[in-house]
Order: sequence, then structure tokens, then C-alpha cells
Amino acid sequence: MKTIITGTDFTPSSINACRYAAFLAEKLNCKLTIFNMFEAPIIHSNMGLFGISYTTQRKVSENKAAKLISDLQKLFPKIKINELVTSGSFKNELENFTNAHQVELMVMGLAAKDRISKFIYGSRGVNIAGKINCPVVIVPEKYTKHKLSTVLLAVDNNEKLYKSSLKGFEKFLQKSKAKLNLLHIRTENEVFDPVMKTIKINGEKLPISVINARDMQDGMKKCCAPGKVDLVTIISKEHSVFYNLFVESNTKKVAFVAKVPVMAIHE
Repeated sequence: MKTIITGTDFTPSSINACRYAAFLAEKLNCKLTIFNMFEAPIIHSNMGLFGISYTTQRKVSENKAAKLISDLQKLFPKIKINELVTSGSFKNELENFTNAHQVELMVMGLAAKDRISKFIYGSRGVNIAGKINCPVVIVPEKYTKHKLSTVLLAVDNNEKLYKSSLKGFEKFLQKSKAKLNLLHIRTENEVFDPVMKTIKINGEKLPISVINARDMQDGMKKCCAPGKVDLVTIISKEHSVFYNLFVESNTKKVAFVAKVPVMAIHE
């Protein structure tokens, strides 16, 4: 059975992401791993520097993870949930886990911030999108009514969606039983019309809708209205427009303007 892994630091945004990950695990028939990376902090005082016990800090994290798992099991009694509490490099630990397990998705939360700070706020979710060997789903903190009825696939004008790119995504759609809409965001600096008018998904030929927008972020904001779309998916290939979205600053902008979860698939 495949695994969904979700990271938490026990903040409201990460706990909401854990609930969403549990919701997906139930829908996709996956196991769920709650991942927490703790650090033994160094404290400054008049007596100099001293650190809190590594063992003590680990135990605190394990107790919090156990409490979170207990709460999730009450909401989703059918899924199997386990914890992974560790220290070290966040990205390296995730890479090691995804390489050793059949990981379907990585789910991370994104904290709500004001209009100014959202462009400088750091999030591990957007920082690792496209950098580990599985899709990353970024869940906005305010997206709390979790459902998965309609999925939007954003199609790049120059992107060639080979079968290998869509194989895992097609399985995701089959398991979730979600309706799929295809969209191309036509930006102001675009000269040519979309190369493709349709894409075949799970044997069905689907049309690609087109909307005009100032830029990619503006287009995402227009198409991500809650109630109409439950998940936005971006497939990034080298030399495509979406490939550049995985530059940290651009990924943050997209994740913040989207009011629904964003699935980032990097190839």
C-alpha cells in the first residue's frame, strides 16, 4: 500500500494540512505518515549558552505527534497512521523517506499571512515543491472544508504532456473519482495560441479552456475560486513556463494567491 506523508510543526496551518492528508489517504486508500523534524534549541541567558536535552525534545515531539494521530484516527478511523519524528536536514530526511517507501504524495501546510508579508514569508512546503521525488500538495491554512470533487490541471502553452507525465496523475483521478477540468492561462506576453486544443486523460479526450491574465499568478487567482475548484495541479517540465514556477519566490506567489490546495508535480 502506498503512503502519503505530511509534515507538521504542530502549528494551525500544519495541523490543517495533516487533516487534509488524512482525508486524501482515506480517499486514495493510502497509509499516512506524520512527519516532524525537531531541533534541540540553544537558549541564551546571563549564565551563557545552554541547550535543552535532545532526548527531552524528542519525547515532547513524539507526545505531540501521538496526540495528533489520536485526533486524526477519531476523524478517519479506517486509515493506518504512523509517525516519523527525527532531526537533521528537512529536505534530506524527506528524500530518504520517499526513496525508501512508495510515497504517493507529500502534503504541507501554508500559513495565512497579510498581503505584504506573504511575499517574504518562508514555507518549507513551497521550498521543497519540485525538489523531492513525489508530488507535493500545498494546503492554504484557511482551506478547511476539505473535499475533492473537481480538479483543475493547468496546461502550459509549450508543454508536451507525454504519457509518462500523466500516468500517476491519471491514477490519482481514478482513485479520487474527481472531475477534471483543463485550463491554459494565456498571459500578456504570449504570442501564439495553445499548441494543443485537447488532451486525452484516462481514455477520454478533454477540451482545454483558455483564460486571459496579466501573469501566471493573476491567472491562478482567477481560476481558483473555492466551490468551483478543489485542487489545482501544475506539471512542470524543463523548458516549460511552469518549470520556472518552482523557483522559490514564484512558487510562493502561486501558493498564496490560490485559495485551494496546489499539487506541484516536477519532472
